Amino acid sequence: MTSTIILVIGASFCIVGFGIPLLRRALVSKGIYDNPNARSSHTLPTPRGGGIVVIFSIGIGLVTLFWNDVLLPDGLIVALAFACGLALVSWIDDLWGSSALLRLICQAIAIAGILYLHPEIATGAFPFLPEWGAYLIVATIWIWFVNLYNFMDGIDGMTSVETVSICAGLSLLALTGILSDDIIPPLAVIGAASLAFLHWNWAPAKIFLGDVGSIPLGFLLGWFLLKAISEGAWAVALILPGYYLADATLTLLKRAFRLEPIWQAHREHFYQMPISQNVPHNIIMYRIIIVNIILILTAVWLIPINVFVAICASIFIILVLLRDLSQLGK
Repeated sequence: MTSTIILVIGASFCIVGFGIPLLRRALVSKGIYDNPNARSSHTLPTPRGGGIVVIFSIGIGLVTLFWNDVLLPDGLIVALAFACGLALVSWIDDLWGSSALLRLICQAIAIAGILYLHPEIATGAFPFLPEWGAYLIVATIWIWFVNLYNFMDGIDGMTSVETVSICAGLSLLALTGILSDDIIPPLAVIGAASLAFLHWNWAPAKIFLGDVGSIPLGFLLGWFLLKAISEGAWAVALILPGYYLADATLTLLKRAFRLEPIWQAHREHFYQMPISQNVPHNIIMYRIIIVNIILILTAVWLIPINVFVAICASIFIILVLLRDLSQLGK
């Protein structure tokens, strides 16, 4: 069984590693580019749609684990099916564009489908609430997480780094017994595919993930984080994606306060501020990687000792990063 898991992880890495250059050639031949505009953080037209291979690799990997009777979390394959559906909708959006309302409706349908088939992800996360209240809160949190994952996919390497970080953090917490260990194999598959993509997406990026990648990845990782909450590890779901949660939420609240459309693309995220000062993308990413590692270690070491201390330490670390990013290059 262990050899099967290792082979599947390796295959997921290789599918992305060798598949991306083939996909990139096809995207270039079809003229499918992300062209720079006033709100972009890049300056050159770059092929968009790398998420096709990433999600394909993850799907093949998870289904292979399932067929080989590897113990997987209950409901994961259902979540994968809905994630693939969102990938299709997102690819259509990448090609021709669609309204924000339509995208939200599709996400809501996917989440409603999972809550109907596996209500325990909501009732387990919020057992003290009536079922309708648990469903409402989980749906709201999940939709927000999916979209913030997309909002934050704005500079080279960002989403791949965050995905690998969350997968690594959740896996380490499972190894220490804080979370159930059945999440380790699927997270390793997702992490391996994202790590392979990082090679092609690191600055200067040769290809972008696109909504076809960032939306389903946010959806799947949201599922794993909600599962952690349902196991009582709510602090884990706050700490590991803490930087993403803070940057996206604070930025969108600021825009909402100014009565600006929060769904519209912009360059006001903290990680985007140094770009206007000509700071290279990789310099920004190194800082985020370091902070993500610190957040992982904080979750692993401090949560078993004192959850309140772990949360406070994480908030301090994230605020230091946000301040650093806002001042970088000035």
